[in-house]
Amino acid sequence: MMFLIREIAGWVLVAAALVVMRMGLNFALTSGSPKIVEASVVIFASLGLLRAGILLIRISTAARICKLDRQQDKSQ
Repeated sequence: MMFLIREIAGWVLVAAALVVMRMGLNFALTSGSPKIVEASVVIFASLGLLRAGILLIRISTAARICKLDRQQDKSQ
């Protein structure tokens, strides 16, 4: 069950990173007065969120594979 919770949390972080990244791009691409410095800070924060989300997904997948491998060893 922890695999599922960890994977869902990872996907939520990835989705949040995409939303924050879109917000940063809106800062940079406004036609009136682009806010480049603010956009770079927001994009940097979204990259941290994206990295954390992908890490959780990788950990969940690796744990699931190890559990399946352990079950196959017990059955043999």
